Amino acid sequence: MATLTVQGVEDALIDVCGSRGATSAQFRKELNLALPRLYNMGMWRDLLYEHVVTTTGSSFTIPDSAESIINAVVDFDSSSTDFSTPQVVRSQFHDYRLSGRDDDNDTLAIYGIVDDGYSATVEEPVAGKTYSLRLRTINPDTNLPNGNTETVHVTYSDGTNTSDPDVDEDNGGNNGGKFTCNNEDSSDAFLTTTANDITSISEIRVGPLGLSQPLQLLWVETGSSPEVTLVAASRLQEANQVTRYRRYRISNDNDKTVQLRLLLKRKFKTLLSSTDTVYISSLNAIKHALLGSTAETNADLERSNFHWAVCQQILEEQLDAHRGAAKPTIFFNADGNRTVNIM
Repeated sequence: MATLTVQGVEDALIDVCGSRGATSAQFRKELNLALPRLYNMGMWRDLLYEHVVTTTGSSFTIPDSAESIINAVVDFDSSSTDFSTPQVVRSQFHDYRLSGRDDDNDTLAIYGIVDDGYSATVEEPVAGKTYSLRLRTINPDTNLPNGNTETVHVTYSDGTNTSDPDVDEDNGGNNGGKFTCNNEDSSDAFLTTTANDITSISEIRVGPLGLSQPLQLLWVETGSSPEVTLVAASRLQEANQVTRYRRYRISNDNDKTVQLRLLLKRKFKTLLSSTDTVYISSLNAIKHALLGSTAETNADLERSNFHWAVCQQILEEQLDAHRGAAKPTIFFNADGNRTVNIM
């Protein structure tokens, strides 16, 4: 079965397992309650995907649509394409309890890739440089939302002072972190802070009304010509969204350009419109997830557990069929040591 949009799932299931008299908006809320658990129950079909990350530092973030790294191969020399170096992925702060970091505060190469928790920004500012911040559109949009009501709030620092996320970004005190959209475009440099000595960001938050279109927040290097930018937040839209990007560390003592080809586990992203993709492709599994969530809301735990169990069984059967001949097999070692191996 093909993967569907929210509208496709709604057309198929709203009369079967949606709340009585549910509108499209209400049904989307019900999907947003049930589907996160469905995504977390396993590595189902279409929940793994490949992505290439390029970094010149010792840390990198994975896309906001990804939960974690499953496997990784690394090209440590960008002069040629050679992804022949698999890297083990370690648990969060794995090296802290064993040996710490090296003299350059870098990750030791023996640890491969180390989970470094979460970061407020996609890319980190370069040490020793200062920046302003710019809220801009994402192609194909050319203008920020109109109406003077949709906002983004940023808490940043110059190393000494901290901004006020409720003061306009262009205020005379050079400490404003509130971006209020009112149809600005590239001729206005979109929305850019008057503060240009920023060295860090601790929080990026979308206002309570959300954004009618996705926007991007950039670091703009002070005094750079041509203008040098880095991505602070890749996609802002959901109301009250606070950015958290999964960050990892890798050994890169010489600050070379390193490319990582990553196999990622897809994360559930809140469904905001009827055209958003629902990556779980089994309508039967989604049906039982919705029924299980409704039963749970009504304190009928027995019925809820039944629906969730059926849901998992359906997804396991679908995954088994999807694998085809590439299924794990069990064989016994014939040398007498009675070791069971699963390949």
